[in-house]
Amino acid sequence: MELFIKRAPPQVVDAMRQTVTNMIGTLPPQFFAVTVTTVAENLAQLMYSVLMTGYMFRNAQYRLELQQSLEQIALPEPKEEKDSADYAPGTQKKVTGEVIRWNKTTGPEKIDAVKYIELLEAEIDELSHQVARKSSQGSNELLEYLKTLEPQNLKELASSAGEDVVFAMNAFIKRLLAVSDPAQMKITVSETSANQLANLMFWLMIVGYSIRNIEVRFDMERVLGAAPKIGELPPGENI
Repeated sequence: MELFIKRAPPQVVDAMRQTVTNMIGTLPPQFFAVTVTTVAENLAQLMYSVLMTGYMFRNAQYRLELQQSLEQIALPEPKEEKDSADYAPGTQKKVTGEVIRWNKTTGPEKIDAVKYIELLEAEIDELSHQVARKSSQGSNELLEYLKTLEPQNLKELASSAGEDVVFAMNAFIKRLLAVSDPAQMKITVSETSANQLANLMFWLMIVGYSIRNIEVRFDMERVLGAAPKIGELPPGENI
């Protein structure tokens, strides 16, 4: 768990903690001894839901990173500041000539000076938006992104799980509960403190998140024709 917290994106860790807090509550354990009692069947359903939440967080993180990458590539068109008091009227119109810049593929290339200034202004504008997003207080970019999704798109984040993922999650839960008989699960009582349950849920989210990492890696290996590796992906590692 400590390794995941150290390696995973901070917004993912924060999103998991907020989710667990919302589900368990915020009563301080040093003052309130809250005990949670339920049967194994209900606990298994909760564990599966939490595993899938971690899986969903990783999917959302993939999409958010892709969206941000596309935003950086497609810089906004420069806006003319005709009447702004921050600019001297006509100053940029007096700029003439060309600027030489280095292209990594073709080498040096010439670009009109005015066009180059507009390009730099567009890049500055985009960087300003990025700084504003990162400096916003009390908000989690990943959770805010999830809030903007339509119900159908939100459902797709979890419904993309393959049969192997679902089987692995169910097998994992059965091993943790040490009960697999459906009849026994209905009557076997489990009791734990709210603090222990919160730690379990946070850990299960990490497992679900890592399962999605492993699934992506295996899918890539299948596409590339590489032999699958047995070793697990380290917690929080980005691929």
